Amino acid sequence: MSTQQPRSNPSEKRPPRSAPQWLDPTLTRRGLVLSGGAAVTAAAAGCSFFSTENDSGEGGGEKGPEAPMLAERVEAGDLPPVEERLPKEPLVVTVAESTGVYGGTWNTAITGAADGPWLWRTINDGHLLERSRDWQEIRPNIASGFEPNADATEFTITLREGVKWSDGEPLTTADVEFAYNNVALNTELTQGVPGELSAVDGTPAELEIVDDYTFIVRFSSPKPLFRDDMAAGTSGQRFTMYPRHYLEQFHVDFNANADQEAIDEGFDGWVARFTSKGNLWNFLWENPDLPTLLPWLCKKPISDADHALFERNPYYWKVDEEGSQLPYLDEVRYNIIADVETMFAHAINGDYDFHSRHFNDNAHRADAVDGEESGDYTVVDLESTYSSDMNIGFNMNHRDAGLRKIFQDKQFRIAMSHAINRQELIDVLWNRVGEPAQAAPRPESRFYDEEFDTQYTEFDPDLANQTLDAAGYTTGSDGVRTSPDGTRLEFTAAVADDALLGTIWINALDMMVDMWAAVGVQLHIGSQPRENWQVLVNEFDYDLTVWTGDGGNIDETVSVYWYMAAGPGGGAFFARQWSEQYTNGTTQEALVAEPPAEITEQWDLYDQLKAEPDEAARDEIFKQILAIAKEQFYAIGTVRGQGAWAVVANRLKNTGGAMPENPTYGTPGPAAPEQWYIDEA
Repeated sequence: MSTQQPRSNPSEKRPPRSAPQWLDPTLTRRGLVLSGGAAVTAAAAGCSFFSTENDSGEGGGEKGPEAPMLAERVEAGDLPPVEERLPKEPLVVTVAESTGVYGGTWNTAITGAADGPWLWRTINDGHLLERSRDWQEIRPNIASGFEPNADATEFTITLREGVKWSDGEPLTTADVEFAYNNVALNTELTQGVPGELSAVDGTPAELEIVDDYTFIVRFSSPKPLFRDDMAAGTSGQRFTMYPRHYLEQFHVDFNANADQEAIDEGFDGWVARFTSKGNLWNFLWENPDLPTLLPWLCKKPISDADHALFERNPYYWKVDEEGSQLPYLDEVRYNIIADVETMFAHAINGDYDFHSRHFNDNAHRADAVDGEESGDYTVVDLESTYSSDMNIGFNMNHRDAGLRKIFQDKQFRIAMSHAINRQELIDVLWNRVGEPAQAAPRPESRFYDEEFDTQYTEFDPDLANQTLDAAGYTTGSDGVRTSPDGTRLEFTAAVADDALLGTIWINALDMMVDMWAAVGVQLHIGSQPRENWQVLVNEFDYDLTVWTGDGGNIDETVSVYWYMAAGPGGGAFFARQWSEQYTNGTTQEALVAEPPAEITEQWDLYDQLKAEPDEAARDEIFKQILAIAKEQFYAIGTVRGQGAWAVVANRLKNTGGAMPENPTYGTPGPAAPEQWYIDEA
């Protein structure tokens, strides 16, 4: 194993609905073509997968059918030969630039256990289907076949025969059956059937196991976006993330003593132990024993020391065009650095091979560029997809009735938008590069509406004061306004200080303290670690919060939570509880306020969208949803900046250059890190 070290988130029930993970191509009756594009499912003619002839490769170093560290294990008798570890038809990955060589460590960083999204963006795999790097194509991945029927109510799926878990056990439909029947449908483990596994009205899908590699998923009504769901995020892994042969020992359906065993080990019961051993979000960090389908598997959990370490999966099921098993890199090392400035100092010192998180904002860009030569890296611009870099959501589901009434007042929100001097924010914090923008689709989006994008962005404190006066908010002797019922306009903004743009958000809000004070609103800043912030927003225990403007481009119809009370990750920041009501069909506690007609109208439209097989018709439905969002002005945008960037070590090859910065895209996942390699020449 390489030892290389770095250099120096109950009311009346309503059928649950959930946002699809991606809404793009129209589903065809032909299903998926099993060749072509940037990756294909079988070797090209004449390519020998199991040639033992070494090749120096273009980058220098060792090259052969497998990594030297695995060849040594084969020779020692600890591992079967590579041809026995690969599936019958390995998935062939076309390299971005050149055929790679084996070895080396990808050094990057995380802030701590709450930084799970960076792991999922970097080493995630195992979806039934996958998207191409340009996000335009859906291709086979773990599934070698994916065939819908005529009305998209039934999907016949074939697993890639011979794919093995990282411990050598085969992946079969027994794992699929376990994942669906014993995890997704188990109400103790899963609160509500995931939206991607249920019809639009919330009815769970039916699963039929045909044979060891074939299964059928049936829905009670058309599910034209099921293919898209199976190519995105964690949704595409619902059937392939739970190794039955390992996890059933912790499940009460298979082990009658599971509950007592869990208690004896210090857990509250079998559910807590099962979740700890195989939870979709936490298992990669904390359980090295859990078999996986990913390119690298956990060797050192995040809780062990100052870094987490992942080592190549000897049974990974993809190869390059020469038939050599991927990944090229031996390890991925996540250094745990809670302080963003310290993390940035390591970055400009050249300690990271690829990193695009936490410090990659405008405030750090110039210093990063200045350090390129000495740090031996390149700053690569990422294509922004955000509506604005900081959207503001007032909590319309606040438990305090007085605050809730204020935040639901559209005139109040309009006034607060006019009270923001966006040009001053641009000049001071965005390096004079940016433009005022609302929480609306970007100019590059097919849904762009200039009026929506620019409404209420003019800095006009006089107009803001007049609007608040007309709405009945009176100014007290201390300069702070009160609502007609006597509630003070004094609010705290909850901010995740270690989020992607946490630093710039805090600085922007600090400037807005004076801007809003000028119109009689007293603003406080509640800066905190992301895990603490996540608790507040999930329990809707906040006045207002800020986040990136997801859904600006690429993912408009998926990341809808700035446009309506729905969406992934808990839903809208302006209406967290209504989002929960839509997604789950109920709420964890009684609704503090019934959703108004405009909210439920959007829900009905979104249901129509998810059942519509024609892409053009879906777009027209979404435009109706956006028209309501424009009229209601749920959320406030601020500045659309230059976009994020990544530091890429000059020795790291095959990253492919610029790519979108987008959580749905999962930057840099679609760039296929399994084919990245290090060239020390």
